[in-house]
Amino acid sequence: MLLTNRVIVLGIIALTSWTSGFGQDVDILNSNNLKNLFNSLGHESYEVRQKTQNLILDQGKINKDLVLNESFEFYIKTKDPEVKYRLRSSMLEIIGGNLKPEGFIGIRMVDAPMRINNDGEIENIRAVRILSVVPTTAASKAGLRPGDQITRLDGEKFPNQGLAYVELSKYIRAKSSGENVKLSVTRGFGVNMKKMDIDIKLGERPEGLGSNRKVEAFNEWFQKNLEKNEKKLSDNLKSP
Repeated sequence: MLLTNRVIVLGIIALTSWTSGFGQDVDILNSNNLKNLFNSLGHESYEVRQKTQNLILDQGKINKDLVLNESFEFYIKTKDPEVKYRLRSSMLEIIGGNLKPEGFIGIRMVDAPMRINNDGEIENIRAVRILSVVPTTAASKAGLRPGDQITRLDGEKFPNQGLAYVELSKYIRAKSSGENVKLSVTRGFGVNMKKMDIDIKLGERPEGLGSNRKVEAFNEWFQKNLEKNEKKLSDNLKSP
């Protein structure tokens, strides 16, 4: 039976007749009712624990911020390791479910250091040469071509250390699909060289959303909330 955003709260508190409790006319999206759900994550029945966690995930789709905030507050207070584990995994899934896939350009590339004439001065820079462009990707739609050399990302030079194509790949993968990136590109050589800035709307990486990105996003969110909580505790201690 499909879970909905309306349930009989008393049925959840009593932990009886789960399937008949779903779909009824009582809203669980408030702090007290969520706390009752969280307590059920430590129930002796595996079925109850699992159904409770699924219900929390469904509620996270309806009101992400409320469920995440209440989950975190309950997480730092509870001593039950099972509840902690299930709350943490639920928070990770809710955050991951709201992430867009990693950005994707659609090029094969190689590191290609360059010497360019910068207003009369010769400058050695790091750059990326495009070897090929995948059809129908962000790169092809933006008009990038094999042989083009990328010299800047959003106006910033590649660092002098390391490989430029590695830095480009990391930069793009840290973005989400649909975001815009400006590439500074040189095309051609010598007197025929053209410099241009090309705006690209990133596509979606074919393999979708990587688990590492979910974990990184969760860890960043979790750490910020830990710091907020520590500051609040510190402020309370300082209060007269």
